[in-house]
Amino acid sequence: MDTEDEADVVGRALMGIVDIGSNGIRFSISSKAPHHARTIPCVFKDRVGISLFDVQYEANSTQKIPIPKETIQEVCAAMKRFKLICEDFGVPESGVRLVATEATREAVNSQEFRDAIYDSTGWEVELLSKEDEGRIGAYGVASSFNSLSGLFMDLGGGSTQISWIQCLNGEIKTSPTSVSLPYGAAALTKRMQFEDKKALYFEIQNAYKEALKTIDVPQSMIDDAERNGGFDLYTCGGGLRGLGYSILADIKEYPIPTIINGFSCSFTDFINVSNFLFLKGALPKKEIFRVSERRRTQLPAVGLLVSAALDSLPKIKTVHFSEGGVREGCLYSMLPREIRAQDPLIIASRPYAPLLADKYLELLRTALPEKYVPREVRDRIAPALCNLAFVHCSYPKELQPTAALHVATTGIIAGSHGLSHLTRALIGIALCDRWGGDLPESEEKHKTALCDSVKRDGNKIEMERIVWWTKYCGTIMYVICGVHPGGNIRDGVFNFKIVNGDMEVKDEDEKRKFDVIVQISNDDIKTSASVRGRILTLQKKIRKLSRGSSEKVKIGVELYER
Repeated sequence: MDTEDEADVVGRALMGIVDIGSNGIRFSISSKAPHHARTIPCVFKDRVGISLFDVQYEANSTQKIPIPKETIQEVCAAMKRFKLICEDFGVPESGVRLVATEATREAVNSQEFRDAIYDSTGWEVELLSKEDEGRIGAYGVASSFNSLSGLFMDLGGGSTQISWIQCLNGEIKTSPTSVSLPYGAAALTKRMQFEDKKALYFEIQNAYKEALKTIDVPQSMIDDAERNGGFDLYTCGGGLRGLGYSILADIKEYPIPTIINGFSCSFTDFINVSNFLFLKGALPKKEIFRVSERRRTQLPAVGLLVSAALDSLPKIKTVHFSEGGVREGCLYSMLPREIRAQDPLIIASRPYAPLLADKYLELLRTALPEKYVPREVRDRIAPALCNLAFVHCSYPKELQPTAALHVATTGIIAGSHGLSHLTRALIGIALCDRWGGDLPESEEKHKTALCDSVKRDGNKIEMERIVWWTKYCGTIMYVICGVHPGGNIRDGVFNFKIVNGDMEVKDEDEKRKFDVIVQISNDDIKTSASVRGRILTLQKKIRKLSRGSSEKVKIGVELYER
């Protein structure tokens, strides 16, 4: 490898992770380079469908047997292939980590299995304890969101973990006494073939009652849950992701059907689908996207676990689904706190930012009355919108709003880890309006579906306000980028002024009224007739946006001589 190649490898900071799980073995190569490490970018991903749980049991039997030699050989062959792939990508020998969980830990011939992998590759297998497995799972979930606080459930093939979790400004806290229970999706599926389901239900219910005492949820979290109408429950693991995709499939015209990470649903949706799968003991009639036949056969067991567990857990308000697993947990746990504290939306959008993105944001904020604007829009959507404001400038005019609408669902930041469905919807809506928002009928329906998906997520009035302000920011940027279309801002040409934007609003139903004065130079060539046409369009759009809303805005124009 020459010097230039070595520099490239160091710059990418690549690391290989092998997750030796109960239901399959996952291989990945990811970058830990500081400029984008928060979004855990993956450059290679593969999975071998070897169930180490299943091969340790004979058909129609609960008698455990060693991992068969042919399975060990198959795993070793897959490991050797991955080693060659790591060499192709330039992953350093010290940059590969093999992590094994429940099925390997509990195998009769665990040492023989791990020795065979070492003899084939020279790689040591790191055998996680139950406690470490829960910790890595918690880090994987924390990597999937900008911030979080609530209960945490991880459902693997052989076991399930329960804990509480908090992550704020990169600092992660979990219960020091997290509990692992022997109720994995594969394990329960097998037990349901031989045991009474009702007895299993009460066994799981009682186990979760005891587990809840053990994890010792902090009083501050209990108080927050009482104020907010219940706990948030964060879930991960293949069985729960399968359940999440089942819920997604039942939501008519849901606009983000292909991404499970960051999807949220109500407790009612979660428990209704779980109860149906358990009580009916039946599989869904139709095929479900991203749910394999094997996962599909495990769904009744997942339904049993969830139904029994939720009878013992405190009141749940919202359930969040995470794709964060061992790969994400291992990588996220290695990152310094200052990188973990970064907002994944800002990091994902930053590579596309114009040189003076901060100037655009500064100008946008002059049109935002600070007291009225929801924090999600002010601190996250507005900066990301300025970062992405010109990424579609080379597209045909008629394509720009449509491409922008899909920026976080199938577009350039769709693959970024850590974005919730709410975030993906909002940035797409904002960027679409930045390009004028002129859409064909099918895309207009998609935009409406994105708005509706946001309104499903939490307090309806609050969510409607967030959508309103998102559209408002996009519409203001439509004018700003019309005046300054080249990613460069000159001072003194164009400004906004808020009038009556500091009035106190005591009731969430009370109207928030303010005026925005567009101040433009009367003699500057950049504020020509075309720009004034945009301002007229702005006035029309804001009038339409204000109709039926609790936000009432008037747009005025003030000309001045420079």
